[in-house]
Amino acid sequence: MSFFRSFYYAARGIFEAAKGRNFRVMLCIGALAVFFAARFYALSAAEWAVLLLTCGAVLSAEAVNTGLERLSDKVCGEQDELIRKCKDCAAGGSLIISVFAAAVGVALFWREDVFSEIIGFFSVPLNAVIFAAILALMFLFVLFPRSKKK
Repeated sequence: MSFFRSFYYAARGIFEAAKGRNFRVMLCIGALAVFFAARFYALSAAEWAVLLLTCGAVLSAEAVNTGLERLSDKVCGEQDELIRKCKDCAAGGSLIISVFAAAVGVALFWREDVFSEIIGFFSVPLNAVIFAAILALMFLFVLFPRSKKK
């Protein structure tokens, strides 16, 4: 297999994982975290590295969880206790990294001096409307993925 073909397969896997609602939720949360970090926080290079690595770890865990669930469903179509345990372990791994990602978010973003700046930004009606529109688009992206071709 060529080196570049492996990137094609990896990209195909990312798009496959993005069909899962949890992946899309985490993608939107990560995008919001990066927006707030860039707009309101003067993060150091190390803090940016932690934020981006955390986002990548969450999305990676969701992708692996999705892959394991799809493989399990293909291998065993009926209810199986061992398959259930495997799927639960994979989902638990995603939950663990998500909880720790939330803790990283609190550690990076809980700065009371910045909260007033954020409130001031959203007190401008145009900023609030644009942000609400972006949130609405994210909500639609999460709830209604691209339609499947038959």
